[in-house]
Amino acid sequence: MALTRLSRTGGPVLFWRGPDYDSLDLTGPVIANWVHKGVGLFGDYELGPDFTLFVPSPSGLHWRELVAVLSVLLGGGRVILARGGDATDSGTGSAADSPANGGDSPASDPQSSGAGGIDPATVPDGDFHAFVPLGFETDPAIASAEEIFVFNPPALALSTPVDADFIDVNSAIRAYPDVASRRLVRSGTLAVAGADGTREIPWAEAAASDADTGTRPTGILVSHSTPRPDEWPEFLHHLLGGGETVLGTGVEVAHITDLARTLGDVRGRLGSWTK
Repeated sequence: MALTRLSRTGGPVLFWRGPDYDSLDLTGPVIANWVHKGVGLFGDYELGPDFTLFVPSPSGLHWRELVAVLSVLLGGGRVILARGGDATDSGTGSAADSPANGGDSPASDPQSSGAGGIDPATVPDGDFHAFVPLGFETDPAIASAEEIFVFNPPALALSTPVDADFIDVNSAIRAYPDVASRRLVRSGTLAVAGADGTREIPWAEAAASDADTGTRPTGILVSHSTPRPDEWPEFLHHLLGGGETVLGTGVEVAHITDLARTLGDVRGRLGSWTK
């Protein structure tokens, strides 16, 4: 199964760091459980080849967005990411300024927050569901989504303060079992959308190379915000294989670099970095 190696890897595998020193360290089995729960959640909305989840990551990739991506990919659906949509990549501001993280901008107006709005050019054609952080659920770019899943970014947030028109991910996902009722395989498709069109990312073969063979990737992979399109295969391969990964969302480069150095040898850096 697609999560075999990850689910058998003890100790922290994903080290997530967010604004205001927010942090969460997730073991392999815990990540696998969250993915199974995500499959259950999206399964209630007909997860499969005709299911498309748009994940724009306007504040940079969050661990909950990563779980959603894995859930859909391993559940046989389609994920569309937004290229250059996060604040760290574009240089337009910090995710710490967004309303969900205590910024001054009102949650109903993502365009006024530090992280900016969602680029309409990245929104999928046809039917799709959207997965966004609190404060971006009313962005006009995703108004046509069939359902909008909204998560509250703080690591220990148990709920998301949204009205009944939206799905509170933090609360809803916890209701699903730790083991999905379906077999999880690398059958989903991954694409990255930008102003110049949508690009398919051949992720499955790379992710399968070591993940189920018992060979754990060595070294620490460090991702500052969202990985670039050509980095996703390595990112998913490393994580699904049980490799240690540091993911920073809206944090200073120095902070996650120092953390990675304390964990061991850094094998590579993904995402946007100050040159």
